[in-house]
Parts: sequence; structure tokens; C-alpha cells
Amino acid sequence: MTDRYGPAPGTTPGLRAPLVRGEPAAYVLLFGPHGERREALTTAQLMSLVVDAAGELGFVLSVPPRR
Repeated sequence: MTDRYGPAPGTTPGLRAPLVRGEPAAYVLLFGPHGERREALTTAQLMSLVVDAAGELGFVLSVPPRR
């Protein structure tokens, strides 16, 4: 866990990897100076990364209850 004064241990502040949409349920992360390394992610994998990153920043993500 981290506070607002710095990143969580093991993270790289400001690290960004371009993300492009592939098939309807897939995304591609582009790594390297020119996007030469590509890694495919499913929507579920992407959401898992988002939830993990939010947790490292001290945020809790949730969905609204069903009505």
C-alpha cells in the first residue's frame, strides 16, 4: 500500500504503455521505444491489472449494486 506521497514499492512512477483495442474482447499493450514488443490481453486480464494498480494506490474499485 502507498500514501499520496509516493508510489507503492515495486512500481515505476509514470510508467505508461500504449494500449490499443484488438478484437472485441482483447487489447494489445505496446512496449519498447517504438512499440516493437506487443502483448495481448483479454478484457479480464486488463481489468485485473487496473484493479491491482488501483489497490497499490490505495483505491478500492467497486461496481454499483444491481437493481
